[in-house]
Amino acid sequence: MAATDPLSIRQLEVFVALVEQGSFTKAARHLGLSQSTVSGHMADLERRLGVRLVERDRAGTLPTEAGDVLLVPAREALRAERNARHAAEQIVGLLRGHLHVGGSTIPAVYVLPKHLATFHAEHPDVEITVHTGDSADIVARIRGGEVDVGIIGAPPDDASGLTVSPFGGDTLHLVVAPTHRLAKERRLSVAKLADVPMVRRESGSGTQAAIDAALATAGLPADTPTACRVGSTEAVKAAVRAGLGAAIISDLAVEDDLAAKHLVAIELEGVSLDRTFHLVAREAERMSPAGRAFHAGLAPSTARKGRR
Repeated sequence: MAATDPLSIRQLEVFVALVEQGSFTKAARHLGLSQSTVSGHMADLERRLGVRLVERDRAGTLPTEAGDVLLVPAREALRAERNARHAAEQIVGLLRGHLHVGGSTIPAVYVLPKHLATFHAEHPDVEITVHTGDSADIVARIRGGEVDVGIIGAPPDDASGLTVSPFGGDTLHLVVAPTHRLAKERRLSVAKLADVPMVRRESGSGTQAAIDAALATAGLPADTPTACRVGSTEAVKAAVRAGLGAAIISDLAVEDDLAAKHLVAIELEGVSLDRTFHLVAREAERMSPAGRAFHAGLAPSTARKGRR
């Protein structure tokens, strides 16, 4: 290969994945390639450039100084390649390729699937990838171009360059295990939560942000006890069922648990726990054709409102 030949997009993709994932094994899994293929692409790229781009140590795979220099233009090249493919799809009038959507924990599990099913029925040639994370993570992915459209539980702190609109919602409930000391209560004042250990979501969770804001408005001190913090709604439910503490959680997530009497719901007095979801998208001209079509289908939707 001549020194003036263009660099391979695949090699740049492997290099970026290797830096972001932190190991050859994780990069291979992320890209759906074998570890030997990832190693081969990196060896070819380093041989082509005549410099080491990554090095391994006990912390994993880290970029060298040269790798740090290459990282920004490599990401720009990958974005340009994606934009070129999207432009080609538009030119030939096709709506196929890939749709990347995101959702914070509750919307991703309980809201997005029905809308994705409708979209898939109308556009069966579009491959769909759903990215799940907390609200802050989904907004970051949208800004970074990894995701076109997302539904999250808290509005972004900075909405510049984004399209943001309300999109239905849910109602949050205080729940405990049937064996919890509060399980026989049907109504509870917010003040009585001050000494109740709580199972909480991680920092960045839209659900937790909505809970904290509502309880603070109702006068609950910020230093109430935390039994543990977990990274998903299912983990919250498991911790509560195990007796670790009480939790405030979406009614969408606990309907089956309440019906089966695995959890008990308690009404909190003097606090509003209705929550609005938010539809967030990149600017239309920066979205893929599939992303624009999916967003257009969601924008007029009157998704389910929270209930008491």
